[in-house]
Amino acid sequence: MPDKKRSILLGGLVSGLLSTSYLGFINVLCCLGVIAGALAAVWHYTSENQLSVKAGEGAGMGALSGLVGFIVGNLLTLVFMSLGIRHDLAINQYMLNAFGENMPPEQYDMMVAQIEKPFTIGGYLADSLLTLLLSALVVVAMGAAGGAIGARMFRKGGDVPSTDPLA
Repeated sequence: MPDKKRSILLGGLVSGLLSTSYLGFINVLCCLGVIAGALAAVWHYTSENQLSVKAGEGAGMGALSGLVGFIVGNLLTLVFMSLGIRHDLAINQYMLNAFGENMPPEQYDMMVAQIEKPFTIGGYLADSLLTLLLSALVVVAMGAAGGAIGARMFRKGGDVPSTDPLA
């Protein structure tokens, strides 16, 4: 059975880069960056090895590439935010400009305080821990969906022989 690690890492890098900073807006469209990473993983694996994979195997590869992408994306985002490149400020500023007049005063004040709050890694992790955990679950699920779709898209024709020794 050919090794899947390189393909999963490639898919994770695609997913992670598309989930970083301003590119992360791509994931607003049904986690499109995560699905693209899962598709890249399955495509690479099937192309390099000239074989097809079953949907379940593609889903497993997609889920793992989504998890790798989640880690890569968050690490890159932390690096960018540490350097002062903060997409969260741009989002909040846009929201204030677009909807500030119609916001309740408490919500407006909370967004202004968030914009003025200095960035620290500890603060980011503490504020985002539950969000990070829930995001990881969503990313794995969407990666699995993308991998299953990729298994169907990148079939090499005929019956699909399993590369899984347990199948």
